[in-house]
Amino acid sequence: MILLTVKIQAAKGKEQELEAVLRELVKATTAEDGAVEYRLHRVVGTPGAFRFTEKYKDQAAFDFHCNTEHFKALIAKVGELSEGDGDLDMLELIDSIPE
Repeated sequence: MILLTVKIQAAKGKEQELEAVLRELVKATTAEDGAVEYRLHRVVGTPGAFRFTEKYKDQAAFDFHCNTEHFKALIAKVGELSEGDGDLDMLELIDSIPE
């Protein structure tokens, strides 16, 4: 299982545009077989800050996601609407409670 978080900060005045593009990315990703979980969050108390939590069945599914046409097109838009490069963290699950 591949787990990761992605942090994205909207450029000033681009918060709503960025959110719309990120929502498009969620919608497009739902069609990917290997995407187990793909959640978009707004950071409370930090305007324009968004976080994805993502889960893929394996590395091949994550690689597929990163190479889809919708990802490439939408991530280019994200780059135009955000500050910095974003921040991606790969995670290793140690323990959890069931959902």
